Amino acid sequence: MSFSDLVGLGLLMMLATWTLPPVLGAANSNDAVELLRRYFKQSLEGQPAFTGAAFDQFDGGGNRPDLADRFTAADIVAVSMLSVNVPPEATLRLLSPDQVYLSSALSAIPRDIDLVDATDADLAAADHLWRLVRKVGVGPVTSSKLLARKRPRFLPVVDRVVKDELSHPRRADFYRTLQYYLSADQRALHRHLEHLRELAGISEDISVIRCFDIIVWLTGRYPSAHSESTTIGN
Repeated sequence: MSFSDLVGLGLLMMLATWTLPPVLGAANSNDAVELLRRYFKQSLEGQPAFTGAAFDQFDGGGNRPDLADRFTAADIVAVSMLSVNVPPEATLRLLSPDQVYLSSALSAIPRDIDLVDATDADLAAADHLWRLVRKVGVGPVTSSKLLARKRPRFLPVVDRVVKDELSHPRRADFYRTLQYYLSADQRALHRHLEHLRELAGISEDISVIRCFDIIVWLTGRYPSAHSESTTIGN
């Protein structure tokens, strides 16, 4: 979608102008691959270097067909691996048999869609689900992680480290901005992330937007560990 198309759709005010970290450039692919490998590296005992490495696939993943449209106890545990916790009262509401409205909102979002392919209707459905999860007493960062657990190819993890690294302003729309960057230049960033994932030897069960999150988060969280001329681990 072009800049003029966005103006015509009235979406321009929702988008942010990001500063993408140099590690996402094609010239620094080796560094990006090393970041992904570092994140998913396991010890000799089989424990991940970062607990977040287990987030997507814990207990079979949150978007399995049999449970993709409802929140489960495994989802609550999974988000704790990303260093957040769902408040006890909110947990009870999320897991209540009366959460039909949440299941309905989840079912309105395709299970197998990539953010780069999402329609305006898909994004509107995601906005609606976001508001519902917030209303049960879950904070914004934790809400993003719960949604990412249920729709890992469509809804990204959003936290302060990532926002700061990208210079994302408070009032701009993160989902739509990321979609714009992924789809620009004939999906150049989306395709580049797919290539990085392949080079890192990571399963396709780990989505493109999760790879984006991991690379940006590690760059922001450990800025001294990476520069344009340094490979992580050296």
